[in-house]
Amino acid sequence: MNFKKKVLPLGLLLLLYFLSKTCSLHPIPKERISALTIDYKESYDQHFQISIKNPVACPMRFFLTCEDKAVNELFTANAPLTLSGNADTIITIKDKGDLSGKVNVQVKWGDPQLPIRSTVLASLPYPQTDRYKLLQGNNSNPTHNTPRSRYAFDFTMGIGDTIAAAQDGYVVVVVDRYTGWGMSDKWAPFGNQVMIYDTLSRLFTMYGHLDTDGSLVKLGDYVRAGDPIALSGKTGQTTEEHLHFNVLRADDGKSGLISHPVDSIGKYKVKGLKRYQWMEH
Repeated sequence: MNFKKKVLPLGLLLLLYFLSKTCSLHPIPKERISALTIDYKESYDQHFQISIKNPVACPMRFFLTCEDKAVNELFTANAPLTLSGNADTIITIKDKGDLSGKVNVQVKWGDPQLPIRSTVLASLPYPQTDRYKLLQGNNSNPTHNTPRSRYAFDFTMGIGDTIAAAQDGYVVVVVDRYTGWGMSDKWAPFGNQVMIYDTLSRLFTMYGHLDTDGSLVKLGDYVRAGDPIALSGKTGQTTEEHLHFNVLRADDGKSGLISHPVDSIGKYKVKGLKRYQWMEH
């Protein structure tokens, strides 16, 4: 009788706690928040013109397609159109009439033709006074085993903990309006994030699973390594609060970015890191 009165209620509480941590009751968001809005305009006055501006401080690749076969072949032969950070261009198409609404534009981050110039990250992705455990390192299960995440790091940060920039650079992505989380792959696009581009190394650093309204920077800001940039959270495809920190470079593949290895992060050589070790500045 004492067993039923004491142990069973405790077991039920533990079960409920486990379920609350691993099972999401949040609905998957109905709409995706755009990480980038391109300044794209069409006009027609004797000739058809397209005006495109890259709104961020990193190179961007633009892939144009058109319903007109001849124009589409021209776009394909000259793809991609690569613009450096904050650059713009005007494309003039003669003798094809008004093509308004017949041109489609897709975008990919960075320029794969530019070589990576450094694989050393100046700082851990949190303030000098803090330390956290390495929850998951490079090339490991369960989630750091795909081209997009192979060289990522997960740190045991709690909801509301401060995230700091691991490198100098420009803020090129700010998404922080998502709420909720879940285990399903369907949740993968719905995590809040900040991404920074270093014009010297040409690496992108992405800080994921941020808290709702957890960004401390805005698009276009220039930050230094160690500057506060966001608050950690639990959004997107995850079952626990933590910081997903990924290093990326431009790639010719479908996604446009691929995870890239680094030699060191802060004072640590990456090859010597072990899961669950404490990491401090």
